[in-house]
Amino acid sequence: MHVIYTGELVRLRPFHNMEEWLAIQREPEFYMSPFWGPFNWPEPALRSSFSNEGQLGLDGSSSFAIERLDSGELIGIEDYGPLSNGRLATWLGTCIVARHQGLGFGREAKLLNLCFLFENFPLESVFADTTGEHSRARAGLEACGFSHCGDYRACHWKAGRLIDVPNFQVMRRDWERMEIRKKLKRG
Repeated sequence: MHVIYTGELVRLRPFHNMEEWLAIQREPEFYMSPFWGPFNWPEPALRSSFSNEGQLGLDGSSSFAIERLDSGELIGIEDYGPLSNGRLATWLGTCIVARHQGLGFGREAKLLNLCFLFENFPLESVFADTTGEHSRARAGLEACGFSHCGDYRACHWKAGRLIDVPNFQVMRRDWERMEIRKKLKRG
């Protein structure tokens, strides 16, 4: 199984250790999203979810470190969510530290994660979502080959009101035609 994927801008790789994983989660620009709101978890819960084989989210998801190639700086986390025998679909999520957003890093990280997921698991589709207000994230998903496939209506509480969460999907057959598959380095 390939666990390091390198594109033109970023590398997806396992975290070196728990401290590196926790450091990005402590970054204020990482966990204070203007669209999702604050999303931070107590450090003891994060520590207990980290395993020797990698890092796990509190819901059984897994994560890659997103590393800038030009500076070697850790700039975010690329999640994917729990994989089990017999499942034909999973989800992915990208969180980039705010000062690194808008530079193409998140889009490439998503594409690299799609390659990891479709090359290593018998999946037929991968899902992602964003808030209805986050037009840049929506554009990023569509630029990565995701298609809008429905909405979770009034399901996210933010600033005293419920907002919609659009859901997006990319199918294996669509991924198989993507140029990124020819450009990336696997290791």
